[in-house]
Amino acid sequence: MINEEYRILGDTVKEFSEKNLEGSSLKIERGGLGEDIIMKMAAQGFLGAKIPADLGGSGIDEKGYLIILENLARVSPSAALKVLINNSLFYPLVSESGDTGTIEGVAGGKINATVAMEEVQEGYLESGKLSISGGRLTGTKTSVINSDATVIVALGGESGKELFLIKNGISKGKSSPSLGFRGLTLSQLVVDSDDYIPLGSEGMDRMTKVMDSLDLEISAIAIGISEGSLNKAIEYTKVRSTFEHLLKDYEPVAFSLSHLNAEIEGLRSFLFDREDLDAKERLELKFLSVDLAKRCTKQALQSHGGYGYLQDFGVEKFYRDAMALSSLFFRRERDNRRLAEEVFQGRAGFI
Repeated sequence: MINEEYRILGDTVKEFSEKNLEGSSLKIERGGLGEDIIMKMAAQGFLGAKIPADLGGSGIDEKGYLIILENLARVSPSAALKVLINNSLFYPLVSESGDTGTIEGVAGGKINATVAMEEVQEGYLESGKLSISGGRLTGTKTSVINSDATVIVALGGESGKELFLIKNGISKGKSSPSLGFRGLTLSQLVVDSDDYIPLGSEGMDRMTKVMDSLDLEISAIAIGISEGSLNKAIEYTKVRSTFEHLLKDYEPVAFSLSHLNAEIEGLRSFLFDREDLDAKERLELKFLSVDLAKRCTKQALQSHGGYGYLQDFGVEKFYRDAMALSSLFFRRERDNRRLAEEVFQGRAGFI
């Protein structure tokens, strides 16, 4: 069971989201999170949630961190992804760099950071290349999420597998159509930098391990997306009428939404009430949560009829974000192989 301390944290994040994100959700979708919201998230300790206190973060434990991600995603999946980028992607890759100033700046919202992950994501036909010449690191990275960043971690060098923390000389190139997480920009980044820190030659392996470690974080965001979209659908069907009856009074509507709610509650309990989930259970939870987010958001969209496709109703973003979450962080081939190896306790699924 979630204890009182975690309940208070959850209520705090919900209150923050309702006050600062709900009313600005359309603005966020069209113009990004914005500096004002970013600084408010930093003041609450969200941007540095898992970063140690001596580096400017909150030093929160895993369960508390997952509570933050879930409750932000209920209102703004983009805000949740921003928190994940800082804490679960950027910080693990730069934690041993010795650059405490940059880490503190990221945790405090003064430095906007991101990670170019295309080399370890599935479905990308190409990735940009960064080369070193004359002491400068130059080249491009393609389809980088949160591409307004001024600091980036990326692979490059002669092998293409060296990891670098790049601190200047970053500019946006060609923008890419963004399916989801429109509160964060998506574009090509052009690099021409003389201020960078090598983070090691085993960068590809480190990035892969970081991606493999995100199972619970992705589950928390997926569950939050499911909750947010379902709440929209339930509230709409309680007030929208057709043929002189509220939509909630029709069996297909009421039963389908109720079943989805039961699935959400089951996965939430699995995520928050179970202690010390093993690798197999973490993967299983991610599979189920991402699948639920896609089904739940689709049903929520359909429950609104034609109005669901209008941004003003605030439900279509959840569908887009669920699909984008799956595209960015659910690697079908690798994650299926990981799960198969856990189930069979050895190498499996290789033919």
